[in-house]
Formats: sequence, structure tokens, C-alpha cells
Amino acid sequence: MTKISIIAAVVGFASIVSALDLNVDDQASIKDIAAKVAKGLYVYHDPSSTAGQFKQPQPWFWWLSGSAWNGLMDYTVYTGDTTYKADLLDSLSKNLGPNFDFVPPEQKNYEANDDQVYWVYNALTAMEYGFEALPCAASTTGAADDCANSWQAIGTHAFEDFVTRWNKDSATCGGGLKWQYTETADGYYYKNSVSNGGFFQTAARLARHTGNQTFGDWATKVWDWSTSVGFVSADFHVFDGAGDDKGANCTGINQDEWTYNIATYLHGAAHMYNFTGGDATWESRVQGLVKAAQSKFFTPDPNATNIMFEQKCEPDSSCNIDQTSFKASLSRWLGKTAVLVPSMKTDIEALLQASATGAASSCSGYDNSTCGVQWYTGGFDGQSDLGVELSALETIQSLLASSAPQLAVKS
Repeated sequence: MTKISIIAAVVGFASIVSALDLNVDDQASIKDIAAKVAKGLYVYHDPSSTAGQFKQPQPWFWWLSGSAWNGLMDYTVYTGDTTYKADLLDSLSKNLGPNFDFVPPEQKNYEANDDQVYWVYNALTAMEYGFEALPCAASTTGAADDCANSWQAIGTHAFEDFVTRWNKDSATCGGGLKWQYTETADGYYYKNSVSNGGFFQTAARLARHTGNQTFGDWATKVWDWSTSVGFVSADFHVFDGAGDDKGANCTGINQDEWTYNIATYLHGAAHMYNFTGGDATWESRVQGLVKAAQSKFFTPDPNATNIMFEQKCEPDSSCNIDQTSFKASLSRWLGKTAVLVPSMKTDIEALLQASATGAASSCSGYDNSTCGVQWYTGGFDGQSDLGVELSALETIQSLLASSAPQLAVKS
């Protein structure tokens, strides 16, 4: 018997009574379970926290609060439950920054490109689902039109930030964003896939929503660079990044693979497929990314077919608070990719249904539906934090993506 099977036998038996009972074919059941997990996520809410209003170490995990709010935004859209909407909008307003781009003064010297983009995803999601515009603060430098079209304006201002930084950083590796944009920060001499994938996705989502070819051209440029430098391989695996200091020039690729890296590129490619009217090249890229994700991040055990796992850290229970949240990105964007690229719907639903069932079975901790990390064990594995709850929430509620309101385009 494998290690995973032993854990499943022990933990699964102990928690079978109290685990959440999810019926993946019943929307009422999915919404009910999602509500319970969302409540577990919201236990971490702290309006006094400068790390994005969630209780967690400061200030390095500010990005994770951005991802958590996007999870609760998805929850609001998918279920129609507005319990968290006022706090969501309040937090977005307070972290927006004076330039309308999610570069708040509180995160000066800590914020990196990937941190910023995880807050920008909130604006793009709100734009696509028609959330009411944010009020403009007196300190905001944006024009009046920015206030009327706040979500698109935020995405555009962030896009412009990324273009400026890309051009500044193009002396090495032939292009690409650095991980950090502050020159004194650790990690400044590293170009990573999650930052460049975030730029790619931002440009692609703006292109699809607005119809503006400039955004589409930049999305294509970032994709082409990512493949040429080797961050995205010929068989669509996405590697972590590479150094650009002292002539390294991105030649030594760090081949670590994480769910959120491939997820970031996947959702951008899905938007480019839709933006281009169903271009076969973009469809094949989406198909390749899903296939690569399935081969790397699903089925950790022969008895756990299609259940998602973070292969770098879950098997030895070493995932930290960053890494426990990464699966949320893959689930979030798999669900929406199934909407944007219909040919992938059946394959993606099989992955999400198995993973959501496993996630729900892990939500039996502390007698209050607290979720665990290892969804293939049949019960709660004893590890819980903000990222753990977020990953379970996005995986379960992404089963509702296909029945959600249609992703809008600008009229």
C-alpha cells in the first residue's frame, strides 16, 4: 500500500461522518458547500490588516489577499450570495493606490510584478462580470473617464505599468518582466513565469473585453517571448523562471513547476482564442496547456484519478502559505477556460469534478468544515491556512462557471 493510500485509509475513516457531502451534479449542493467553505475562508478577514485585510504574515503575503478577494468575487458571481461584496469592494478601494493600478503606498519596497497582478485580476473579473464601478478617491490621478469605467481603467493602467517595466528590463533576455520591479529588492535579477504570465493574461483579457488590437499584440508578444526563452516548453509545461544577472541572460531555467504558473498562461491563452474568433493555433495552445497540467498536477495516486495536487510540496507535506493557495488559480482558470474554449469543457469538467469531490472530503477539520491540503486522503490532513481554504473554495465553486453570467465584452 502506498503512503497516500495509508493516509487515506486512516484519515478517511476518521472523518467520513463530518466531511462535506458534495454532489457535483447538483447546483444547489455545490452552492451550499461553497458557502460553507467561503465562511471558512472569511474567518481570516481582518479589516485592520495592511496585508489586504486578511490575517496573515505581513507584508509579503499581500498578494494572497488579492487572490482571496478574487475567490470571493467568483463566489459572489457564481452563487448570487452578496454576503462578502461590501467588504470586497472596500478592500479593493483601499488597496488601489493613487495611480489607479494597485500600487498602494503601504506596499512600497515590497510589491513585485506578480503581487500587483493578483490584485489586478480582481479588476479584470469585475470588468467581465459587470460589477458596479469603484468610487474615485480625491487622490486618484485618473481622468473622469477612469471613474466611469473604473475596472477597465485599472486594468489598463496596470497594463501600462507592465509595458513600461518590460521596456526598461529588455536589456536582458530579449525582453520579459523581472519578478521584482524595485531594484533593491531580493529577486530583482530573476525573471519569472508568474509575472510574465500575468502580463500576458492581463493583455489578453483586455483585448477580448475591449476589442483593442494593441492589447492583443502585446499578449502575443509576451507569449512568443515566453516560449522563445523557454519558460513555456514545446510541450506546454511552464517553468518557474531564470536569472538575468551577470550575463546569465535567462539561460539557466529553473524547471520547478507550480499550478499557478501554468494556470496563468492557460487563462490568457483561452482569452486569446476567444478574442481571435476561435483561432486554431490558440485552441491548440489551450489544449496543450490543459494536457500538460493534467499530466503534472493530477492523479497523485492510482486511486485518486484526476484529483489535483501540488506535486512539488504536497507529497511530503511541505507546502507553505504561498504554495497552499496555488491550486486556487488553476481551478479558477480551468473553470473559465471551459467557458471560453468549449472544446475543452468535457476534459476540464472531469478534472474539476474529481478535485472538488476530493476537496470537499478534506473539509472535516476542527468540527467546523475546515479544509485540508491533500484532497486524495479522504479527510482532513491537519494543515489549514488562508491558501488552503481558498484552493478548496475555488475548486468547488468552479463547477458553477459554466452556468455563471456570460463574460462581457465592451459594447
